[in-house]
Amino acid sequence: MNEQLQKFDAYLEERIGACKERSEQLAAEDRKDEGNFEKVRANVYEIFKTIRSVAERVCGGDDFAGKRFFLQKAEEIPASWSASYDKAKQHGDLEKMHIESIKLDTIREIKDRYMQLWEETT
Repeated sequence: MNEQLQKFDAYLEERIGACKERSEQLAAEDRKDEGNFEKVRANVYEIFKTIRSVAERVCGGDDFAGKRFFLQKAEEIPASWSASYDKAKQHGDLEKMHIESIKLDTIREIKDRYMQLWEETT
């Protein structure tokens, strides 16, 4: 595994841990809804940690193929979140809109971090 991928994996692990810790803290403060939103955020990080791992397995040592695979999934998966957000907006479902917004914001952050790591060595 190359250095970028190690850094990216460490970033994802750190974010997952921080979200879970924040979720527990909010739940302890009787702020369950906010805690649940942190769980949603953690789930997105976990999804893309898995995607990153699958990319490595599927693409082997071809770093650029792995990058393409990861970025393709980072576009495909959130497309359904965008559609869900739009549908929730049409129905005035503010909670669902907020959840989908959290997911979309999180994947934008993940993609930004992923690209930053790749640009460090290119």
